[in-house]
Amino acid sequence: MDKKFLEFWGNLLLASAKGQQQLEEMAPWLKGAGLDSDGLGSLFQKSYGLDTAADGSKTWEQARQQFQTSFKEWMALLDMVPRKELTAVEKKNQELRQELTDQQVTIEQLQRLLNEKDIPSSKAMLDFTRLMQTQSAQFQDLMASVGAFFETGTGSDSS
Repeated sequence: MDKKFLEFWGNLLLASAKGQQQLEEMAPWLKGAGLDSDGLGSLFQKSYGLDTAADGSKTWEQARQQFQTSFKEWMALLDMVPRKELTAVEKKNQELRQELTDQQVTIEQLQRLLNEKDIPSSKAMLDFTRLMQTQSAQFQDLMASVGAFFETGTGSDSS
């Protein structure tokens, strides 16, 4: 985190303890507006060393970008999300909910069509498969019993 950023916030909070005006001036600036007020502008210039800088606009822009980067890092540490990002996530959430609703309606329509066409459902197919497996197992048991009977029966005829 930028040392100048922390210095700026410290000075801002100390100055705001004297009055609410600087905090109210800070909100538009954080949203992208310029630093028009003398109090907040001078505090920013002092914290970022802009009051002594010769190349004003380039240095000012670098300081503003540095501040914005540090501010985003600070907000991330506090688990805060910018309103723009929150709005985008809420919009995506609504779109996904609508898509889910549309898909559920489509699934219900397709299930109704399957029932109307009298096409066996997957449950019926599953039951039929189980029945075939059971009959197959029973047939294997029957054949094993018949085989065992003839093996023991053949041995007793030769004695």
